[in-house]
Amino acid sequence: MRLELQAVNKVTCVLRPAVLAALLGVCAICQLYAQKPKPNLPDPIKFAHKNTIVGNVVYSVLDGMGFQIELDDRPNGRIVTRPYEFITGSLTSSEVDKVAIKKDTITGSWIKARYSVEALIEIVSPSETMVTIRTKMEGLNRDVDGSEKWIPMESLGTYERRVLGKISTKLMGTDEPANERKGFWGQSPQPVDSRQPRLPTTPAR
Repeated sequence: MRLELQAVNKVTCVLRPAVLAALLGVCAICQLYAQKPKPNLPDPIKFAHKNTIVGNVVYSVLDGMGFQIELDDRPNGRIVTRPYEFITGSLTSSEVDKVAIKKDTITGSWIKARYSVEALIEIVSPSETMVTIRTKMEGLNRDVDGSEKWIPMESLGTYERRVLGKISTKLMGTDEPANERKGFWGQSPQPVDSRQPRLPTTPAR
């Protein structure tokens, strides 16, 4: 009986590290999948304005954000910008991960990334207009043989929400640039009293 118990203990000691390693592996895989970002594209927004007004605002917002307009077809409800390179260099891969999903099967190195914006302006009624913002995201990948190719990526929705937010701000009448500076920076300049000594101050961190 004692020999049998010793044999069981030896098997248990051998299996315990293997089982623990397997469990840790499963946990790591689950954590990896849990942390993988998912696309969160914004839904279209309906505005209580005529399509001509909305189209003009969409164009103005894109132009004000520095995009170059490639297609301006406001009568048919479509505006498309030229590709804008938002990152280049050694940090491309890590920065892209914040706003897009790269294909897992792609090897090589990422050297730059760009996106273009497409705005769809649809008439819902004579006084209501629907706006949809989508982006086309691409990354320039350099393969081990030195060849380079632009590869599509799946947007997480960061830039779409940003553009749509600016459009909403203008159309809903909450765009107040004059009131943006509040607190200390919103105060009017005050004259300096020359009679008061100016003592050195510690720089703010």
